Amino acid sequence: AMADGEPSGAYREFKALVEAADRKFARARDLPLYGGGDHHSRKAFKAYTRLWRLQQDRRRDLVAAGLRRWEIGEVASRIGQLYYARYLRTAEPRSLVGAYVFYEAIYSRGYFAAPAPANANASAAAGGGAKHQGLLIRYKELRFIARFLVVAMLMRRAEAVDHLVARLRSLVQESKSAYPVRSFSPACALDWGSPS
Repeated sequence: AMADGEPSGAYREFKALVEAADRKFARARDLPLYGGGDHHSRKAFKAYTRLWRLQQDRRRDLVAAGLRRWEIGEVASRIGQLYYARYLRTAEPRSLVGAYVFYEAIYSRGYFAAPAPANANASAAAGGGAKHQGLLIRYKELRFIARFLVVAMLMRRAEAVDHLVARLRSLVQESKSAYPVRSFSPACALDWGSPS
């Protein structure tokens, strides 16, 4: 039998690893595309690989403790971004393939699938917290689709490109309806600059 504290322990471990991996990712992401930086990139890869294994091995415990699908997608997306950054630095086709494989898995499993607009509007009446969360997940999904689209174009996957373009258009239209912008605030500007 599983101890009562085990799922929350796994979740705390997951969150701690996410924080550490995110710091390493930020260092690797901010490196120039030329002139080294492999050390930071390797450390970020190692951190996210460890995180990926943890969520695979302890998925049931993590989900029971509150892990959401988009959090799994975020980990996979970061691994895809690291592969893509390696491709940009080295021009190694296998790195581009690695990015494509992760992005395709994220997309096919719907890790960033945003809540339906009706649910987001209903949650607005209940205080707006869930609507704000839905908006943040939608931003993540839009950025993910854009990244996947670039990789699919580089790999000349015409069918995937067509599908992703259609999905991106659809998401933009849904977002305009579900999350109308009343004014452009400095907080929105910070969201647009967010790398995740």
